[in-house]
Amino acid sequence: MNNPQTEFDTLWKDILQRYFEDFILFFFPQAHSEISWSRGFEFLDKELQVRIVLLK
Repeated sequence: MNNPQTEFDTLWKDILQRYFEDFILFFFPQAHSEISWSRGFEFLDKELQVRIVLLK
């Protein structure tokens, strides 16, 4: 069973992934101009979760 916090977290991650470039442009305009967006990118949120669990 999913708890509400997990469901909220999933929604936030989906929104951030969908609008990631716009997010970076708005909050970090200088960094946005230095990123080669044509190369693409990959979200590694699952890898981070595994590492955090292993540290506990």
